[in-house]
Order: sequence, then structure tokens, then C-alpha cells
Amino acid sequence: MKTGKTTIASKFPNTLLLAFEIGYLTIPGIMAQPIKTWGEFRKVLKQLDTPEAHEQYSNIVIDTVDIAYDLCEKYICNQNDVSSIADIGYGKGYNLASKEFDESLRRIPQMGYGLILISHSQDKTFKDENGEEFNQIVPTLSNRPRLIVDRMSDVIGYAHPYQEEDGTVRTILYMRGTPRFIAGSRFKYTPTFIDFSYDNLVQAITDAIDKEAEETGGQYVTNSRTSAHDQTEELDFDVLMDTFNNLISQLKEAAGDEFGSRWAPRINQIVGKYLGKGKLVSEMTRDQAEQLDLIVSDLTDEVGNGI
Repeated sequence: MKTGKTTIASKFPNTLLLAFEIGYLTIPGIMAQPIKTWGEFRKVLKQLDTPEAHEQYSNIVIDTVDIAYDLCEKYICNQNDVSSIADIGYGKGYNLASKEFDESLRRIPQMGYGLILISHSQDKTFKDENGEEFNQIVPTLSNRPRLIVDRMSDVIGYAHPYQEEDGTVRTILYMRGTPRFIAGSRFKYTPTFIDFSYDNLVQAITDAIDKEAEETGGQYVTNSRTSAHDQTEELDFDVLMDTFNNLISQLKEAAGDEFGSRWAPRINQIVGKYLGKGKLVSEMTRDQAEQLDLIVSDLTDEVGNGI
């Protein structure tokens, strides 16, 4: 039975859904941006860091974070011209993917947005310290990205459908873990579960903060603390390469003798950001169209800023 996680998350105020999987088409009124590559996600992050986006959006939903991490790994593989993350030796590939994933996700709350990350669940078998087997419901997100997500999450909830005697179904959000499933919260006094809605979640956290403030005399508690985007078309490596070369030609013509001192360092910095230090655009393969698109985007921004 489906829990309606995406539907409920879409009801949060001023929400933009970053749809890494297409499961939102039957949700009325939802503001969604399909995401097919990690490069598209990075471009959306740039667009979110604008006054126009902040005027329209308060919360960002990523559905699902599992697919997001898979695309992040693929991006790192293409960046290093390998087919598997393990092909980047000595664990370097996994570290690069973790760093990219961590820094990119953290940008969203750093920009002032609420962040909701959705994963599916699975029933897995484990062994305890005595070798006895037990089953636990855990996210489908693999361990490496899950550690990153857990570290940045204020609430880790397990959504589960509950059917009433009359046949109606409501979604329960468990906010405290048990040996049967993973859940948890930074807040000491969150309830075991709530009927899952935005208002109920806010009320549960508010009540938990108030109880902790009462317990500590308020010593550790403080109150301190948008546009839909067009779906990106399939990337054309040849068109992107022509665009890059045309930009370089225009810059050389406009800057003249100052090109080497004024623009070359900027271009090298942008290329190194997406390909690695010392790498050249002329050496890129078609599998790196995502990176080339980001290089062209950044270079276009630099030109527009007149630097």
C-alpha cells in the first residue's frame, strides 16, 4: 500500500519538487522540476540562489534521494572518464561522490530553504552481536549517502499507511525508532508518531521545543535561526562544444592582448572545477556532456558579469 509521501510533502508551503523519479503526474497543483542528470540538479541549485526563487519557494523536496545519489556517482564517473566509481582507485571515487553529494545537498538549507528528502523502505535481515538474525525496515538509500543524509536531518521519519475499520487510509509518520524500523529526531520530546501532515509535523516539533525550553529554562532554545523551471532538453555534446568554442573566440576577439591575463585563468578555473585541475575541454568525451554543459553555463555567466 502506498503511503503518499510525495503527495503529503507537496502540501508543505511553497514547495518545489525536484523529481528524480516521475511519480508526481497525478498530484494536482504540484510545482515540479524533472531532474534527469546531476548536472541538471546543479543548474537548478544555481537558479534557486536568486531573489526570484526565494519569493516563490520555501521548501524543496527531493524525490527520491536514492536516484539523486546514483546520478551523483554517474556524474563523478563521467568527470573522471570511467565506467564505475570503483575504477577511480584507492577509494577516491567514493570520496569524490560523497563530497559532491554532501556539499550540493547542504547548499539548499544554507540558502534558507526547508529540505525534505524522500527514500523508499525495505525489510532487511541483520545479525546482532550474538549472531542472531533479526529484520528491520530501513531506507533503500545505501549506507554511504545515508550517513550524509542522517547527519543533516532534524527528523528521520518512517511513513506507514494505517487502514481504519471503515476502510479509509491515513498515513502515520513515526518519529521515534524501534527495533522494527529506523526513525529519530534531534528533538528530545518528539512524539512516537503523528498523523502525517505539515501542520501536525510543525506542531509536534514546536511542542517538543517548548517542552525542552521549559525543562532548561530556555537556556538552549532560540527562535533564531519562487518560479518553476523548464525541463532541460537532452544535451547535445557537439552543440555544447561549438558554443564553448564560440565563447572563447568571442572573448579572444574582444579582449585582444588582455585575453591571457584576464580570461585564461578564469577559463582554467571553470574547467578545473568540473574536470579536475589541468584537464582540457578539447580532451573531453561525449560521456562528459553534463560537465561541458556546466562549463558553458558558468562561462556564460562570467561573460554576462563582464569580468
